[in-house]
Amino acid sequence: GEEVDRQLCRDAIYPIPIVCEAPCPKDCVLSMWSAWSSCSHTCSGKTTEGKQMRARSILAYAGEGGIQCPNSSALQETRSCNEHSCTVYHWQTGPWGQCIEDTSVSAFNSSASWKGEATCSVGMQTRKVICVRVNVGQVGPKKCPESLRPETVRPCLLPCRKDCIVTPFSDWSSCPSSCQEGAVTVKKQSRHRVIIQLPANGGRECPDSLFEEKECEASPVCYSYRWKTHRWRRCQLVPWYVRQDSPGAHETCGPGLQARAITCRRQDGGQADISECLKYSGPIPSLTQTCQIPCQEDCQFTNWSKFSSCNGVCGGVRTRKRTLVGKSKKRDKCKNSQLYPLTENQFCPCDKYSAQSVGNWSDCILPEGKLEVLLGMKVQGDVKECGQGYRYQAMACYDQNNRLVETSRCNSHGYIEEACIIPCPSDCKLSEWSSWSRCSKSCGSGVKVRSKWLREKPYNGGRPCPKLDHVNQVYEVVPCHSDCNQYVWVTEPWSVCKVTNVDLKENCGEGVQTRKVRCMLNTVDGPSDTVEDYLCDPEEMPLGARKCTLPCPEDCVMSEWGLWSQCSLPCNGSSVRKRSVESLRQPDDGKSCPAATETEVCTLNKNCYHYDYNVTDWSTCQLSDKAVCGNGIKTRMLDCVRSDGKSVDLKYCEELGLEKTWQMNTSCVVECPVNCQLSDWSPWSECSQTCGLTGKMIRRRTINQPFQGDGRPCPSQMEQFKPCPVKPCYRWQYGQWSTCKVEDAQCGEGTRMRNISCVVFDGSIEDVGKVVDEEFCGEIEPIIDGNKKMILEETCAVPCPGDCYLREWSEWSLCQLTCINGEDLGFGGIQVRSRAVIIQELENQHLCPEQALETRPCNDGQCYEYKWMASPWKGSSRTVWCQRSDGLNVTGGCLVMHQPDADRSCNPPCSQPHAYCSETRTCSCEDGYTEVMSSDGTLEQCTLIPVVVIPTMEDKKADVKTSRAVNPTQPSSNQSGRGRTWFLQPFAP
Repeated sequence: GEEVDRQLCRDAIYPIPIVCEAPCPKDCVLSMWSAWSSCSHTCSGKTTEGKQMRARSILAYAGEGGIQCPNSSALQETRSCNEHSCTVYHWQTGPWGQCIEDTSVSAFNSSASWKGEATCSVGMQTRKVICVRVNVGQVGPKKCPESLRPETVRPCLLPCRKDCIVTPFSDWSSCPSSCQEGAVTVKKQSRHRVIIQLPANGGRECPDSLFEEKECEASPVCYSYRWKTHRWRRCQLVPWYVRQDSPGAHETCGPGLQARAITCRRQDGGQADISECLKYSGPIPSLTQTCQIPCQEDCQFTNWSKFSSCNGVCGGVRTRKRTLVGKSKKRDKCKNSQLYPLTENQFCPCDKYSAQSVGNWSDCILPEGKLEVLLGMKVQGDVKECGQGYRYQAMACYDQNNRLVETSRCNSHGYIEEACIIPCPSDCKLSEWSSWSRCSKSCGSGVKVRSKWLREKPYNGGRPCPKLDHVNQVYEVVPCHSDCNQYVWVTEPWSVCKVTNVDLKENCGEGVQTRKVRCMLNTVDGPSDTVEDYLCDPEEMPLGARKCTLPCPEDCVMSEWGLWSQCSLPCNGSSVRKRSVESLRQPDDGKSCPAATETEVCTLNKNCYHYDYNVTDWSTCQLSDKAVCGNGIKTRMLDCVRSDGKSVDLKYCEELGLEKTWQMNTSCVVECPVNCQLSDWSPWSECSQTCGLTGKMIRRRTINQPFQGDGRPCPSQMEQFKPCPVKPCYRWQYGQWSTCKVEDAQCGEGTRMRNISCVVFDGSIEDVGKVVDEEFCGEIEPIIDGNKKMILEETCAVPCPGDCYLREWSEWSLCQLTCINGEDLGFGGIQVRSRAVIIQELENQHLCPEQALETRPCNDGQCYEYKWMASPWKGSSRTVWCQRSDGLNVTGGCLVMHQPDADRSCNPPCSQPHAYCSETRTCSCEDGYTEVMSSDGTLEQCTLIPVVVIPTMEDKKADVKTSRAVNPTQPSSNQSGRGRTWFLQPFAP
């Protein structure tokens, strides 16, 4: 009883004869019975009963004397269907539970894999199965048939346990190795480790502690040491015989020596070994000094009093005094205050210091050990560097004379410290997956899609988003297949033909028939539920209305058209298809029936189709459950496509035996996110300058592991800088030369002198320095301009009237390198200076020396390029100069051989009428004039060029007309100075 394709019946070898009745003329003509409708219910019970219906319609009413048509009730038939009783009780299953280990089953081969994940043993899954009564709920299990009871237990494969894996602890961070100045703060050292693998499937949990710290051993306090000098002892005479190295009388007055004790003390005043001061406090102060025990003839004074107080006045003066004693009061020579002053003045020491910030702020630096290690992340080794840090700016300390001094004078540790914030990275945030869309095709193979959309963009170096589309969404695509017969159009029988042009007597003619067309869900038992029309193929929708003809009693009555025969392949227009009708009632005499067959040319994509396999696009990479990256599978599906592009049921391609050559599955890899892994910061480097304002300390780190996929990107900052504490720079420097002194004369050769001084400066080339006490340069070797030999005296000349003489040396030039195409050739640089010659009397010029030049090597030069520049011409002249690549206009540098002309005047000048001096410095003629040259190649005159007028049709004469020339071929009456005749004549056509 299973319905099969009609073609099978059509092709049957033996037609089955059935009894039929041909209506006579004027009899009522009825249609064939329609097919049985779908069953109204899927089962039968007390209140429900399955029914099917079929109908037939009147094709032609009976004429006079013919068999009449039956009444309307005889045009319908019903029958029972789906008579099996409706199931009241049935089993209902819950979802399968978690896979748990089954100890009764032996260990499974660990190399097995399930859904792409290694498995280690067999487990068991259970689910709940209950008996349910329709519209009531759960009942006892005995009500449901035991034979149909679903399984409650099934074996399953357990994925391998994964223990937490952590790296070993890093080395302890370093403790300060040097001693600490001032109040000692206890430093801490730390170490950390990183989770490499999170636990899974009941594996060992991760340890709680990923970060440890402990206190460093207390650093020794740095003591600063100083020499303490004690009072000078009484002056002791040095015997004359000791001084003269020969015996002599015992002296009671004269030169002597006095000694003092010197001890080494810590800064806090405690006693220290003398070796500490020798190591840290410089050379030992003098232990002895010469002194004088006055003789009776000498002037004698009291000891000097203490200096008077300064009262805190900076720049003030303090005084101390002494007085003459004994007979010295009466001696005139002792009263000479020039030789023996009784008062002594001294400027008060200044203690006014001002602090001033210098340079840029350092980078924001996090305190050591403040890296936040994130736990519970999908990606391990995820370290964020953020939070509150500090930035530093160097402080310089100046005295009241604006001289740079040690920062400790300003009670400063050398820095301004300011809190700063390093913003924490925020990762890309996406929504949860949406639900899957419907299959993109209602027939055949398509895809279904689900998506996530962007909730928050990453910032401050957060993990990036996966590749998003133009509306900020990311998709997952899987293939799907829709049964082409899942939804079908179902039609009810055509209504009776309603005649529109009614001949009331005959009740026949043209009319309209209608029927209901519905889209229904197709099941095993046939169409069941009505669904929305869009689920069925709109192109296949049957007509709901059509024209019809109700034959009159004398007309021929024909059956419905049969199905078209199939077109033979290929569809090339050479074959036809047919359909036929049968005569149900013969017409009256004199009338004939229409043709019983109809043919139609088989046309591609109209009534004839080719079929071919096609494949869908690959799905996105599908991973095993709970996996976020790694190996997966991409799939695609086979589709049967008609030649007009429409997807159809696979059976059409299968019937043709087409070859399937495509691979439906392929392996794929989803890149695992790997966070950027950085090394620890290196220790701070040595200061880039030993002194001055611009020193920097730098620390660096390197990328141990670049980021991959959606891992955290590497930060851009791979090095940090911090200013060094400011230290004054000291150097020896020449003072100014004294004026030239000529002994016993007003002019001529003499000498001049200068001293060396200790100066403090800020380390820059621009700072000329300020003089300070020589003790600051005590440890600096006296070297000036790289020369150990001090030149403190030199010959000089005071010019006599009319003499030539040399000026002072100029400043040294900038360091000049030897470069080609902007590249240093490595020969080093040269600096130059010169002395100009001053000529007082031009008559003595031949006696004057040449300008003096000096050079010296240097190594701080730059490569420059030099280019000639020129202003626009103004008449026959312009300005030309040499410009360096940094925009500075210079003398020298540009090659003389390439120098552009600054003057373009012609020699001899262009004096002819309508002539001018061209850029090539030759005389040329203005526009409209031609050059007439002499035999030596110079311009002789500028001649007007004749204008040739082409004759037109209106001109009766066909000759060439000229203007501005009376007769160009005649000799000119204007004789030139050379006695030559110049003339113009046509040349070539």
